[in-house]
Amino acid sequence: MNPWGSVHVTRARQVGELMELRNAELAAPEVPVHAHYEQLRASDSRQALGFIGHALPRAAAIHWAAALVAAQPSGAQEDRAALDQVLAWCDQPSDDRRRHAYALAQMADLHAPERTLATALFYSGGSIAPANLNPVHPAPALANRLAVVAIVEAAYRGGDPQAFFAEALRRAEAIAEHGIAART
Repeated sequence: MNPWGSVHVTRARQVGELMELRNAELAAPEVPVHAHYEQLRASDSRQALGFIGHALPRAAAIHWAAALVAAQPSGAQEDRAALDQVLAWCDQPSDDRRRHAYALAQMADLHAPERTLATALFYSGGSIAPANLNPVHPAPALANRLAVVAIVEAAYRGGDPQAFFAEALRRAEAIAEHGIAART
């Protein structure tokens, strides 16, 4: 039985495919998602972070990353504005907030985790085309990939990346088991 009630994939290979791993890097077809994660967690926290970040549903990955990025001090005012818009979306999701977060991301520092997170939100659902054009949908795992990148960027902004990764994994595990409500 999969202890991760909010994770919709059941096999590690499904997550590996979302991560666009090569065939040689994919887990065997029968390996459960949680078992593979536990193996990664025991050997390499960065790989485990990427894996669980792709296993979570898109909205859950955004909530997870937002809580972690918000726990670190923000850089410039433009970075904070992008983060505040993501947090507003987490409280009350809407397409307008998603699009506004992306507009604010364009003004944030190129290397700021807040910018990466706001971009992840933009790619998390809905069309990425201008609102007045036919819908264009992003690649399915792009939001998750960017959420993980935002977490890595935030980890290196602080003083102890390994402790930050451990906390990120703890929070992701809670979300995987109990859903978005467990993000803090």
